[in-house]
Amino acid sequence: MEPHTKRYLFSWLFVAYILQVSSLHFAQGTYICTAYLNVSFFDPETNETFWRQEESGLYGQDSPKETVTGEVFLPEPIHSCELETSYDVPSDAKGWIALIQRGHGCTFTEKINIAASKGAAAAVIYNEPGTENRVIQMSHPGTGDTVAIMIGHTRGMEIVSLIKRGIAVTMSIEVGKQHGGWMGHYSVFFVSISFFVVTAATVGYFIFYSARRLNSVRLQSRKQRQLKAEAKKAIGKLQVRTVKQGDEETGPDADTCAVCIEAYKAGDVLSILTCNHFFHKTCIEPWLLEHRTCPMCKCDILKALGIEPEDDHHGGSIPPDFRSYPSIPEETRSETASSGYASVQGSEEHPIPTESTTVFETAHEVAGQNPEPEDIQMDSQPHYDNLAFEEESRTHTNPRT
Repeated sequence: MEPHTKRYLFSWLFVAYILQVSSLHFAQGTYICTAYLNVSFFDPETNETFWRQEESGLYGQDSPKETVTGEVFLPEPIHSCELETSYDVPSDAKGWIALIQRGHGCTFTEKINIAASKGAAAAVIYNEPGTENRVIQMSHPGTGDTVAIMIGHTRGMEIVSLIKRGIAVTMSIEVGKQHGGWMGHYSVFFVSISFFVVTAATVGYFIFYSARRLNSVRLQSRKQRQLKAEAKKAIGKLQVRTVKQGDEETGPDADTCAVCIEAYKAGDVLSILTCNHFFHKTCIEPWLLEHRTCPMCKCDILKALGIEPEDDHHGGSIPPDFRSYPSIPEETRSETASSGYASVQGSEEHPIPTESTTVFETAHEVAGQNPEPEDIQMDSQPHYDNLAFEEESRTHTNPRT
């Protein structure tokens, strides 16, 4: 895997991890849990025990969601903002609950910690005057294991009035319904699963990309090695000659080597390409190993010499259909194609008599034997440079029955 790809992958994983942790923390912060309040007291005036249960409380954001039961006591002063705050609690009382009024310039954390330092197991904070029974979710970091809930002002004042009358009030706080602000338990689970799925998909993609890249580089390297091997074969088939004193290549108007831009001199060994361009042997061979084409006319020496890479032989090449291409007139052939090597030039200097010439001479011989031309039947076959076209013409001439 390339270095910049690794950096991108690790950066993405780091960002995804930060988003995951942040989303879970935010989901936990916006997680709302209500509280059931079971309030019971004995009224000595009526000699009756009253009991009431309602979902009127709301757990604080940093409070443990646990059930707490105990007698309720009021602080003095009621806001519990000062360290000198006192609670009229019996010495043998355990697990009691502090009922505190909101406000007076101190934070929820300070109120709860002062109550906990006095021995309270839970702190119930009722809202400010004018808010009726509205509640909010408190934020009180640093309060430890102390359970903290908020109730409305109306319900809080009812309990305060009972305690000030000397009536003992017992409260049981139970976990109520759970609500999510924008994410619930299932949403957190979905985010977690999505994080791992996206991470796995990202890692899988980069593994696939790296494997594909490695395979492409490997195939390209193997292709280059094969082409170099074929280029070496082609270089071995090129004509080589040594420049002698007095050759036209050493004259003042002679061309220079297109690779090294130096003039030819006697004793230089030249390689002649298939396009009849020649260069210093020591200059052109490294060039051909890398490019396999003439530096001047871009003629491909592999194609010119009929050398194909090994992969092309196994590809099952289909022979071309000559009927799809019209024959090229003789005058339109390029000078390079008509020149070629000496062997090709030698074959062009000694043409083989064509079939039409043979038929014509035979007809004259027959005419010499039989002076009456009307008795001679001569079947002259036209000559075609394209053998495929010739075969097609014969098919049209002699249709099958």
